[in-house]
Amino acid sequence: MLRIAVRSEGQEETFDHESGPVEFGRAPGENGLPRCLLADPFVSRNALRIEAVEGGRVRAENLSMTMPVRIPGGEISIGELEVVALPVEFGFGHTYISVEEVPYEPEGPGSPPHHPAGAEAAAPEEPAGASPPAAPPAASGPVIEAVEPPREPSAPPVALHELGDAPGPEVLALWFETLVAVQQAAATSEAFLDATARAVVDLVGLDRALVLLPEGDGWRIAAASPPEAVGRPPYSETIVREVCRQKRTVFRNLAEESLSLSLAGIDTVVAAPILDGAREVVGIVYGARALRPDALPRKVTRLEALVVQVLAAAVGAGLEREQEQERALRSQVQFEQFFSPELARELAADASMLEGREREVTVLFSDVRNFSRISERVGPQRTFAMMQDLMELQSVHIRDTGGTVVDYVGDGLLAMWNAPVEQPDHPLRACQAAVDFLRELTALSIQWEEEAGEPLHLGVGIHTGVALVGNTGSRVKLKYGPMGPTVNLASRLENSTKVTGVSALISRATRDRLPSSFATRRLGGIRVQGVPDPVEVYELHPGAGGPEWRDHRDTFERALLHFEIGQWSEACQLLAGLLTAGDGYDVPSLHLLSRSVECLRSRPEPFDPAMTIQKQTT
Repeated sequence: MLRIAVRSEGQEETFDHESGPVEFGRAPGENGLPRCLLADPFVSRNALRIEAVEGGRVRAENLSMTMPVRIPGGEISIGELEVVALPVEFGFGHTYISVEEVPYEPEGPGSPPHHPAGAEAAAPEEPAGASPPAAPPAASGPVIEAVEPPREPSAPPVALHELGDAPGPEVLALWFETLVAVQQAAATSEAFLDATARAVVDLVGLDRALVLLPEGDGWRIAAASPPEAVGRPPYSETIVREVCRQKRTVFRNLAEESLSLSLAGIDTVVAAPILDGAREVVGIVYGARALRPDALPRKVTRLEALVVQVLAAAVGAGLEREQEQERALRSQVQFEQFFSPELARELAADASMLEGREREVTVLFSDVRNFSRISERVGPQRTFAMMQDLMELQSVHIRDTGGTVVDYVGDGLLAMWNAPVEQPDHPLRACQAAVDFLRELTALSIQWEEEAGEPLHLGVGIHTGVALVGNTGSRVKLKYGPMGPTVNLASRLENSTKVTGVSALISRATRDRLPSSFATRRLGGIRVQGVPDPVEVYELHPGAGGPEWRDHRDTFERALLHFEIGQWSEACQLLAGLLTAGDGYDVPSLHLLSRSVECLRSRPEPFDPAMTIQKQTT
C-alpha cells in the first residue's frame, strides 16, 4: 500500500492508496481512475499517474503536455514513463508529492484517510475552527500555504492554542497596541502605510516588508521597511498573483534543497490582501525573510501569517474610511451649494434623501423686471455684479428660512421648501423669505438706480402643492429640485405679476396655510396657460400692512366681490373712491375698475369673472 502526501497551493493532504494506478492533476479525470485534484494553478490538467510495482518501486508516467516531472537526480520528460524506487518525491509546478510504501492496516481511529479505488481524491475540507493539519514530510522546493479569510463577526473566536505556540502576555499586549495604533492612523498620511510596513518587521520579525497598491496593470510600492527593501527583486509576482486569485493570506516556506532558488529572488514570504467593502483586493501587505548562504530562513508560522492578515485588514479599514470621508466631503460640498450646512451634513450622511419621490412642497419663482433694458444700460460686466447682488439677497433669506435654492436661470431663481427634509410650516417659510428680500430690495435698488436708470423690481410667484422631488440633474452635476404641475403654476404666477401689477402673487393653496399676521389681498381668479381651471390668487404685500393699507384692502375686496356677482356699478363706485384717495394709482384697482366699466358697457353673457393672462415676455 502506498502512503501519499501532497503539498500544493492552498492544499495539504495525506492519504493511503491500496492498489492500482492513481492520477494527479488540476482537472477531473475522464477514464474512471482514482484521482487527486490539485489546487495548484501552475500544474497541468493531467499531470502524473503512479502505480506500485514489485520490489518496493513505483511506475510513474508524466501525463503533462507542457512540463517535466522532477524526481531525485533527474526528471521524467513529457509523455515518458519511469520506474523509481520508494520512497520518492515528485515535483511539478508548485506541487510536491511524497510517496512511500507502508504495510496494509484496516482503517480505524487514527488511521490516515483512505481513498477507495475508482474514486476521485479531493482535498478534505477543514471544519470551521479546527486546527491546521499536521505537516507532511519535508518537500524539496518552496511550499505555498494559505490562511483562510477572517471569519464572520458572528463566528466564535479562535483560541490561540488552536493556532500553535502562542506568544506570552507581554508580546500579545505589544502586538495589540501596535495594531490599534495602525488602525487609528490617518489613512491619507504616509505615516499610516509606513507604520504598517514597520509593524510587519517589528512584530512578526521579518527582514523586510512592503505595502503594495495597484497602479495601472501592476503594483506600486506605497511603503517599505526598511526603506532599502525596494531593491531587486522587491517582491514575488507569483505570490502576489496567488493573493489576488485566492483573496486570502498566502505564505511560502523553503526547504534546504531550495537554497539555490535565492539566485532567482525567491524568499520565505507572507502576503495578505487588503480588501475593500466589496471584498475585492485593493492592495497587499507583503513580508519576507531573506535567504542567507549559510542558513535556511526560519519558517513563517500560521500565527505570524494571521498577524500580517490583521495588519492588512487594518489598512483596508483605513483606506475604506478615507474613501468614505472623501465621498462624504464631496457630497457635503456639493450639497452646500443648495442647502444650509446643517442640512448638507444630513444629506451627506443619507444620500437616499435625494431619490425621486412625491412630496408636498412650496415652490417660489422670482424674476427681475425689465432686465433686458437694464442690462443694456449697465453693460455686461456690471450686469454680472448687479445679478450677483440680487441673487445673493434672495438666496440668503431662502436659506435662512430653511429653503432650497434649486436653480438660477438667467435673471430668474427657483426655490423650494419641505424637501428634502420635512417642514410642516413650509408655506409660511416661503412667504417669509419673499417678504424679507422684497423689503430689503429697496435699499439695494437705491445702490444701483443711478446706473440702472430706474428702480430694481422683482416679480415673485409662490404655490403649494404636490411635486415629484429628487435629483433632476445627473451623477456629474447635482440639481435637486421639483417637477410637475405645481412647479408650472408657480412659474405662471410669477409671470402674472407683470399684468396684475403686484410684486408677489401667491395661490389660495398657499394663502390658506398662512397665519393672519401676513398682509395679503385677494385679487380673484386668473386663467393661466397650461392650467385648465381658474386659480384664486392673492397679493403678498411686503410692507407692514398698517391700518391704512388694511382699509384699502378691505374696500378693494368688497369691490371685487361686487364685480364677481355681477354688481358692476357698485364695484365702480367703491373703486373710484380708492383711486382718488391715495397718492398713487393702485394697479389692481385700475384693472378691476376697467373690467367693471367694460362689463357695464357690454353686459357679457355668460359672465366669467376670472381674468385671462397671456404669457408675458418683458
